[in-house]
Amino acid sequence: MSAQNVGELSLREKVGQLFMVGFDGTEPTDDVCALIEEYNLGGVIYFSRNIESPSQVASLSRTLQELAQSTGAGSPLLIATDQEGGVVSRLDWGSQLPSHMLFGACGDPHVTRKAGQAVGRELRSLGITMNLAPVLDVNNNPDNPVIGVRSFGESPELVADLGVEMATGMQSADVLACGKHFPGHGDTATDSHVGLPVVDHDIDRLDRVEFFPFKRAIAAGIDAIMTTHVSFPSITDDEDRPATISPAVQTGILRERLDFDGLVVTDCLEMHAIADGVGTTDGAVEAIEAGCDIAMVSHTPDRQRNAIEAVVEAVESGRLSEASIDESVRRIQRLKQERNVAEPPAQSWEESATTSTSIARSVAECGLTLVRDERGVIPFDVDRPLHAIGFTGDRGSNAEDDRYEPAVVFDALEERGVDVRRETVSDPASFDYPTDGTAQILVVTYDARSNPGQATALRRLCAQSDDVAVLAVRTPYDLTVCPDDVPFLTSYGYSPGAVDAAASVLVGDSTPKGTLPVTMPDD
Repeated sequence: MSAQNVGELSLREKVGQLFMVGFDGTEPTDDVCALIEEYNLGGVIYFSRNIESPSQVASLSRTLQELAQSTGAGSPLLIATDQEGGVVSRLDWGSQLPSHMLFGACGDPHVTRKAGQAVGRELRSLGITMNLAPVLDVNNNPDNPVIGVRSFGESPELVADLGVEMATGMQSADVLACGKHFPGHGDTATDSHVGLPVVDHDIDRLDRVEFFPFKRAIAAGIDAIMTTHVSFPSITDDEDRPATISPAVQTGILRERLDFDGLVVTDCLEMHAIADGVGTTDGAVEAIEAGCDIAMVSHTPDRQRNAIEAVVEAVESGRLSEASIDESVRRIQRLKQERNVAEPPAQSWEESATTSTSIARSVAECGLTLVRDERGVIPFDVDRPLHAIGFTGDRGSNAEDDRYEPAVVFDALEERGVDVRRETVSDPASFDYPTDGTAQILVVTYDARSNPGQATALRRLCAQSDDVAVLAVRTPYDLTVCPDDVPFLTSYGYSPGAVDAAASVLVGDSTPKGTLPVTMPDD
């Protein structure tokens, strides 16, 4: 469909283009098919629940695109997912990139662009045409429960440099990049999946820090930006109003002040920061009224249909102008054409995944960070048994994938010939590991800073031997609860490449090269 024939669409067909929905299962549901057929739906989003194997995902994408292009107005779909890398990786087949913060620790723009291109080609091989990445949030709050290692770091300049490179790489593979979460979710201590965070900074500070990576990405031509359900009262004069549904943010700042003419995509309108406030249905109307182009409703068929109908009714009543709807549809059509979203994959997943896996390992080798080792414990003596104690943990937020087990670290060490005496700890309060004081001990932490029981057990273990080191696989901020003289290595996540690189360093096969891209708090 070309931008010239927007006028040939019915109102429902135009409004349908403004929605991206999710669905359950590995095949199209009756509900999502009905939305495509009845409303000329603009896009779908895949979560882990939709993903089983490369061939299944490619088939799913093909089926959905064929349905969209053979019915009604025949508009091709945007097919999106969150393949950030690391702790947010919907495709879990061993080829995923590490978390953004490991890229920040590496600090190489060239390899970051190559990584963006690699993940773009991998997604494109599966019929996925939009990646809800990179994360452009500046993580300057060590207690942030939802961003953390998903951010490149605490420096606006570093986040901007690497975010632009990753987005450029993705778009070179004809995959829309979507920077998130505007105006910025990095300095929050509340997860917008469960509540409404408030950022109290004044506009000058926001312009210097939070806006900075987005400004750079816009100047570089990023295709799309995702909103955040965070309150910015210095912009809105209202602590209870999420940025997603604020005209002052989406139109006043993003469109007018920052001159962005790409797609503005909402974060899911079923997140509690919206659903428990204005509500998903009214939230869709208010988001589009605020200046958003695409409203995302990721889960519930009734809410999806009700939200579409609410926008239709808002146009019919005069609350929303049809001209503004047309403008959004033209933006959507333009980018669908520029990225050739209707074209079938030109490369197999196997070919693209080989490149992704190789780059992921290169980034991990570059960014893995040995923060300190004055005792010279690392590498461990591979001719002696290694007592490895790993703590389990829940995902940091609903955005993350819940797949970590300490066994991945133990297995990687055993593959290198280490005699691993493994211990997985799910209840730190009841754990006490005695040693004779001479054993080699590796403590694998998982967000110990946010888990007092784990932090206590960590300190107790570190006191039991001089040959002890810590590997933080979830967040480098675990350094703040680690005794001052204990060797500390961080992988910024547990992706296959990061774990493999960590094991290599622990046995002396490679040397860590990364630098912490965040500052440790004094507490």
